[in-house]
Amino acid sequence: VTVAVTAGRIVIAPDDPADPPECPLEWRLSECYRTAEGGAVRLTVTTGAAPEARLVIVDQRLRETLPPLLGGRGEATAARRSAIRWAIGLSLVVVLIVTAAGFASLYAARFLPAGWGGGLSDAMLEQLVEAHPACDKPEGVAALDRLADRMAEALDGPAPKVLTVRWDLVNAFALPGGRVVLTSGLIDQAASPQALASVLAHEVGHVARRDPLARVLRNKLVDVALAAVFGVSLNAGTTGAVASFLLDNSYTRDQEEGADTAALRVLNTLDIDPGLGALFFDRMARADSGLDAVTWLRSHPLSADRAEKLRRGGTGRGTGMTVEEWRAVEALCS
Repeated sequence: VTVAVTAGRIVIAPDDPADPPECPLEWRLSECYRTAEGGAVRLTVTTGAAPEARLVIVDQRLRETLPPLLGGRGEATAARRSAIRWAIGLSLVVVLIVTAAGFASLYAARFLPAGWGGGLSDAMLEQLVEAHPACDKPEGVAALDRLADRMAEALDGPAPKVLTVRWDLVNAFALPGGRVVLTSGLIDQAASPQALASVLAHEVGHVARRDPLARVLRNKLVDVALAAVFGVSLNAGTTGAVASFLLDNSYTRDQEEGADTAALRVLNTLDIDPGLGALFFDRMARADSGLDAVTWLRSHPLSADRAEKLRRGGTGRGTGMTVEEWRAVEALCS
């Protein structure tokens, strides 16, 4: 072909008009860029309009005068494409690591002792109670312990250790080693033994299923794998940072649904009416403002589904506590 540069374009004239090249015959200079294929001897150019096409310039004068006229975006485009490919590849690696760690942690958690991880949890809870003191009135503590023990027995699981803290935040969460934390804000908002029992049964369900332990193992496996592959650790390095992370639950949907199923089994076995619990979850699902509501919804994203499951599957009619026990729980943090 014969090449000419005119009016901001590279114009290609085939030597045989009956057999033109399979590409546009006019390339805008602003869309053209040099490729690396020509080396130092030849100038090889392509165009963004047909990036698979290659024009090899052998004329010495054109090799000298053409490069300054090119758009100059080719290297950036190539670098961007390379960066995108790397980003996609790294993302796939991270997804594989997280997925593999999730499966491995689920199986590992089932074979570790029930109390495994309790020391880590206790260390974090010591820090928690420095900011939010424990509620330790004996009658209220004993009432919650009795209820939690009965729930664990219904699931053939280990008896949890329940800690209630003075905190306006409406929340409850389970930690490795069978620790369950309730907040005074939760007790106030629950306003009934049935509603509180519905929340506690869900957390006892997590404990029986070893979900808190599986979550910690998953995060540790991900951290180790990322450090091995990329040389980057996500470990915050302080107990406080870990505690903050654990307060923001990150259970999978399957884990949340499994705990819901376990909770329903508990409530039915103990003949606890789920109606007020369903109403409590309705309130949490409808809430759209305030720190308490935002935190609860972030940690328990299936509140509406949970309420519906309680209504459909609940058979209990009792309260779960005596009047005296509920009064003791209500006064626990006062």
